[in-house]
Amino acid sequence: MMDVSKKIEELKNLSISKLREKIVSIKKELPREEQNIITFSKNFTLSLSNFCQNQCGYCFYNQTIPKEDKEDNVVLIKEETINNFIQTAIKYGCTEALLMSGEFPDNFKEVQKELEKRSYNDFFHFVRNLSEKLLGVNLLPHTNIGMLTYRQLKSLKECNASMGLMIESTCKSLSKIGGVHENSPGKTPENRINHIVNAGKLKIPFTTGLLLGIGENFSDRVNDLLLIKEINLKYNHIQEVIIQNFTNKMGIKYNPDKLISIEETLKTAGIAKLIFGNDIAIQVPPNLIQNYEKEALEMGIDDFGGISPFTLDYINPNHIWPKIDHLEKICESNGYKLRERLPIYKKYINKQGFCPENIKKMIDNINKNVRNKTDS
Repeated sequence: MMDVSKKIEELKNLSISKLREKIVSIKKELPREEQNIITFSKNFTLSLSNFCQNQCGYCFYNQTIPKEDKEDNVVLIKEETINNFIQTAIKYGCTEALLMSGEFPDNFKEVQKELEKRSYNDFFHFVRNLSEKLLGVNLLPHTNIGMLTYRQLKSLKECNASMGLMIESTCKSLSKIGGVHENSPGKTPENRINHIVNAGKLKIPFTTGLLLGIGENFSDRVNDLLLIKEINLKYNHIQEVIIQNFTNKMGIKYNPDKLISIEETLKTAGIAKLIFGNDIAIQVPPNLIQNYEKEALEMGIDDFGGISPFTLDYINPNHIWPKIDHLEKICESNGYKLRERLPIYKKYINKQGFCPENIKKMIDNINKNVRNKTDS
C-alpha cells in the first residue's frame, strides 16, 4: 500500500525540470499522432440562475454579490435569452451548451415564482426540459448545477452528453468558522464525493477538478487528486480534471494575503499529470493563465476546456476568453496542434453504457454538418 505522506513529500520536492522530464515520458506513451494534440470545446454558457444555497467566501456568481449591472443577477433565465443564445451559438458553430446555475435555486421563493409562471414543478424539470430543447437543435448539453440526487443524475444522463461537479477541495478546515465554505452546505466533502461516485455508477462521462488558493495546502491538493484517481479506478468515468486558480473579484468576502500564483497552479497541473498519466485529461482554463500558455503546455496539460465565442466566464467575468486562433498560434509555435472536441470525450462515445443512443445520433448529426462544411 502506498505511503501517502511519503508520496506527497516526494511530489512537493520535485523540481520543475524533473517534473517536465517525467511529463515528457508520460506523453511519449501515447500513440505518436496524439502526443502533440491539445483539445478544446467550442461552447456557450446558459447561466440559468444566480440564486444559490451556498455562500462561498470566494464566489462572485452568487446572487448576494452586487454586480455592475443588476441584470447580471438572474432569478431565472428568460426564454427570449435562451432562444437568442441558441441562435447565436448555431451561427458560431458551437457544439456544447454549458448549463450552469447556483445550487438548489428553487429553495428561494423568487425562483419558485418564476418556475410556476412557466408551469414547472421545480428547477430540475426546467433543466431537463432545456436539455431536451438543446438536443433538438444539435447542441450537446453539459450540465453543472451543483448537487443532484442519484435519480436526477440518471434522468439527466438521458439528455446530456456529459456532466460535471468540481470537488474543489475536501480540506475540512474550509467548512469551519472563518473558512470559505463555512456557510455552504453543498460543499460538504462527503456529499460531493457521493455525487461523483453516483455519476460513476451511472456511467456518466464526468468532469471534476480542484479550485486552488482558497485556504487549502499542497498536501490537500495531492490528497484530492489521489482521491479522484481512486474513484476513477473503480468507475472509469472521469474524462477530465480541471486545475483552476482562484482569482480576486470585487465584492467577495475572501481576501487572502497572497493570491495563488499561476506558477503554483501549473505545477499542480503537472503533478496531476504524473498522478493520472494519460487516463484522464488535465485541463486549465486559458483565460486564467494568460501569458503562461507555454508553461501550461510544458506541464503536460491536454485541454483548454470550453471556450465561448460570445458568452462570458460567469465565475470570472473579468477574465475574457481568448480567441481560438490566438491559442492555435501559441500551440503551433510550441509544437502542438489545437483540435476541437465535443463535451463527451471520444473514448466514451462507443464505450458500453456511457453514451445513450439519442446522444450518439446527435453526435452523428454534428459530425455530418462538420463534414458538409468542410466539403463545401
